[in-house]
Amino acid sequence: MKKITLTILFLVSITNMLLAQVAKKIIVEHFTNTKCGICASRNPGFYTNYNNQSNALHLSVHPSLPYSTCLLYQQNAIDNDARTNYYSILGSTPRLVINGNVVPASTNYGNASIFTPYQSLTTPASLRIEQEKYGTDSMRTTVIVKTESAHSLGTLSLFVCLAEDTIFYNGGNGETIHRDVFRKALSPAVGLSFNLSQTIGDSLVYSYLTLNNPIWNFSRIYSMAILQESGSKNLVQAEAVPASYNSVTTGLFDNKDVFTVKLNPNPASTYLTLETQSFPVNFSIVDLEGRIILQEIINQEKHFIDIADLTPGIYIVQLQNQNGIVSKKMIKK
Repeated sequence: MKKITLTILFLVSITNMLLAQVAKKIIVEHFTNTKCGICASRNPGFYTNYNNQSNALHLSVHPSLPYSTCLLYQQNAIDNDARTNYYSILGSTPRLVINGNVVPASTNYGNASIFTPYQSLTTPASLRIEQEKYGTDSMRTTVIVKTESAHSLGTLSLFVCLAEDTIFYNGGNGETIHRDVFRKALSPAVGLSFNLSQTIGDSLVYSYLTLNNPIWNFSRIYSMAILQESGSKNLVQAEAVPASYNSVTTGLFDNKDVFTVKLNPNPASTYLTLETQSFPVNFSIVDLEGRIILQEIINQEKHFIDIADLTPGIYIVQLQNQNGIVSKKMIKK
């Protein structure tokens, strides 16, 4: 009787743990090349297959082999090869990696069964991405990794990158539309190593500030994050936001889930006036290289900030309290 009771308690515990987990997305890392004729013949079947999948994400990587003259490789050469080498598949295209698992090159990429093992899975971790675009100058990508349920995960790797959702270009193999093109690694290409908290509800936050690159169509640039087990490379979770998503507000820093701050004038030449009902607030001015130029703690409803000594240009004003972070572009005249 005692053994039966223990078995029931164990099953109930496992069931509760699984119920607390969240849906795991599917991420396909697609290694291709604009000079590759085989890619041109196999990619259409893959894309048809991929388009029929729900809860799936896609990133196309353009390695140097077999064709180093591929323009999309050359525009992000170090990152493209580094991500390809992460899976030890540099040498031929096209190749697929689904949820961290390398798909054999001989597989029919148009067969829906390649996605079957990864459907309807759950995970103890969630990812949330806040993407802030400051005009056409720069953007901030913030990734929040949250523990959703009890887990036994070891060391994890968080890969964060920018992709361009569509590029119209004929590289020579006949393909004229290129989707979800890997443009820049924000984290190391092998991922940022860390351990997920054991406390349910705990979060880790990683933030990256990126300047616009003239070769990008900035309106099509978006953020993506891939969380994997460091050893096996198995996917823990993946997330992306649309290129049109922008958590920056205009005029007021007004986010009802965080706090409200009024900042004026903007553009400014000698001082800023900061008004908030949610003090104390950590106030920072950050340049477009990510350096903190000025930092203060605001302990009153209205505060004047001297910016007369700042070099004219574009900066990011960031404010943080116990409820979260908001930020906005500031122009110093």
